[in-house]
Amino acid sequence: MIFNRILVIKLKHIGDVLLTTPVFTALKEAWPRSRVSAVVRQGTEAMLTDNPSIDELLIVNSKSRHWREPLRFARGLRQRRFDLVLELSGGNRGAIYTWLSGAERRVGFDHPRRSWWQRRYAFNLLLPRPPVRWHTVEQHLAAVQALGWQPGDTGLKFYWNGAIEYRVRELLEKHHLEDRGFALVHPGARWLFKSWTASGYAAVIEVLERDYQLPVVLTAAPEDRELDLVADIVRQASVPIINLAGRLSLKELGALIAQARLFLGVDSAPMHLAAAVGTPTVALFGPSGDFNWRPWGEGHVVIKKGWDCQPCGQDGCQGTKISRCLTELTPAEVLGGVAQILGP
Repeated sequence: MIFNRILVIKLKHIGDVLLTTPVFTALKEAWPRSRVSAVVRQGTEAMLTDNPSIDELLIVNSKSRHWREPLRFARGLRQRRFDLVLELSGGNRGAIYTWLSGAERRVGFDHPRRSWWQRRYAFNLLLPRPPVRWHTVEQHLAAVQALGWQPGDTGLKFYWNGAIEYRVRELLEKHHLEDRGFALVHPGARWLFKSWTASGYAAVIEVLERDYQLPVVLTAAPEDRELDLVADIVRQASVPIINLAGRLSLKELGALIAQARLFLGVDSAPMHLAAAVGTPTVALFGPSGDFNWRPWGEGHVVIKKGWDCQPCGQDGCQGTKISRCLTELTPAEVLGGVAQILGP
């Protein structure tokens, strides 16, 4: 079957959107002359801009409370006359957009929480729920495989333009950093219960600087909790740190990670960025499942306690917002992961 106008819907967070990029590569492999569009939430579009496999990027303002805006958006989808829609979000809004698109082939995944109207109306190719322990990338690609195409290149893709490259080069020169000559540490995440301790990071950073002679760059989102964590790390560390927390766009962050020798962080969007740009990653996992969310690709190391209660998927132990499986990781355990990449 030939598809000329294809739409992929992913109304999730930044890292989730980045994990869909192998789908776009696969679609262009299968139907190279097709026009491929993507629907994402406002604030996540940087994960897909500049991607040569995407011809059009449509952005949803999910915070709008006026009924006319989503109606206008849905009307625009229908006017584009898509003949294939892949809905990879799993929520009601994505299902509604799929149904209203009027596409001849509408693909989605079954789920126990899907309502009857989604099963009956939104999708005419409702795929069985992928195995729980599949990586999210594998789950996404199952939609393409169901259409008869076996993807070749399954790597994550992240692109930036010349202006971003110039800005990052300026940063490297300003701080006297060489390509692959520094470590980038991104300690925070959107949710506090995914975070490790400031003292642990400080101890590991001291070893990176002293024993591996790697200057350390600290980054963070411009959110108070992440900035506070970074400030605490800087206070506790006894070595100089280049603090770029809250100062980089997502494009700049990805381009800077691409020049690092090592990335260290928790389960987060920047961790997926590191995997996308091919930087060896040490990823700390607690309540989330590394089988779903580990850094995609080869050359990365996952550090976790491996307790029977992992992954619990909870927001901290007993709702405390603090995950003991993370906070009780020791610097020695994390440095063991670092040694797997950098050597003893």
